[in-house]
Amino acid sequence: MATPSPNPRTRAPILVTGVPRSGTTWVARQLALAPGTALAGREPMNPRGSQYALAGTLTGWTDLHRPTGRQRTALRTAYAGLNPLVYSRYGTRQWAAPLPMTRVVVKDPFALLSLPAIAEVTGARAVIVVRHPGAVLASYRRMGWSPDLDELDPIARRLLGEERALSPSGDAATDMGAFWAALHDIALPGIDATGATVLFHEDIAAGGAAAARTLFTVLGLTMTAEVERRWAPEGHGSSDAARLHNFDRDPRAVATGWRAGLDEDELAALDRTAGATLEQLRRRRVDLSPRA
Repeated sequence: MATPSPNPRTRAPILVTGVPRSGTTWVARQLALAPGTALAGREPMNPRGSQYALAGTLTGWTDLHRPTGRQRTALRTAYAGLNPLVYSRYGTRQWAAPLPMTRVVVKDPFALLSLPAIAEVTGARAVIVVRHPGAVLASYRRMGWSPDLDELDPIARRLLGEERALSPSGDAATDMGAFWAALHDIALPGIDATGATVLFHEDIAAGGAAAARTLFTVLGLTMTAEVERRWAPEGHGSSDAARLHNFDRDPRAVATGWRAGLDEDELAALDRTAGATLEQLRRRRVDLSPRA
């Protein structure tokens, strides 16, 4: 478990990334409660539908190593809050994003495989939100989604070896475990190279304001009384499957509630396919216990 230390880059942008449905939107919105921050809201590297897709240069999951000039401009403007095309209704205080003293928070799961390139171009400090693969599986089911195995397969083969080829097995838990593990295993060298903060969703969701204070210290953010009051709402929001995000649910319930939807066979399949990767990440997780 990593020991937290204050981040000296107090004005650097903050990238919040992780496997989709890991809680990146919730974490980013909570960080953007801090004074002097702004959250644009849209994911700059998201290639789906009419999303920004890094100025239209991406068509799927990618590991960006040598960004083109167009991609470098798209990254710089997005992380500096200067590109309204990455603003969305999930943002916070976008009006402040372009101001020179504002620290921009960017939420983008599709940036997970490109951490060194993003750090080099933008100077961003990355926070990797890690959620148990079972929780991600439960959330995918709620949304009616399937893991992007075919899309990720060529990247996994190239970077992890032919033995990590990805193809549907017919078992949802096995497929999710393979997808979840491949994304994190591809990302691990970049996590280590950039000194990214590995944040376990269960730690911050169940830890409340005390855990948040430590995380804010690590990231160089200010925890005010107002931020602490708003950190973890006590609400019990709707679990309507049609809603992409349910921000008003009690985070403590979200942290553990997914287990009720999985059976023992599914948990065993997830452990076989993703257990070793989960342990690698646990060894890197930031310690959110209160600091002296």
